[in-house]
Amino acid sequence: MASVRRWEGVNQSGHAHSSIVPATVHVRAGERGGLPLAHGAITAASRLSSVRVRGRLHPLAVALATQPGRDARDLARMARQTASAPA
Repeated sequence: MASVRRWEGVNQSGHAHSSIVPATVHVRAGERGGLPLAHGAITAASRLSSVRVRGRLHPLAVALATQPGRDARDLARMARQTASAPA
């Protein structure tokens, strides 16, 4: 999480990218804090026009789709939509 804090307020692309990886790991592990991290990562990536950063949401979307519950399904849909949105 230090990598996320490192980029916060300095570089939006770096911040978004560094938040996607821990969110994906936490969601895959089924940890309780994974969904809020995923939401933050998706939101950060959605603010960017970088197709590369948004494309990195695909593994997170897959991980979210494997989790039970409506919140996880909604976040998976949100991540897929953000990842495939045009620049």
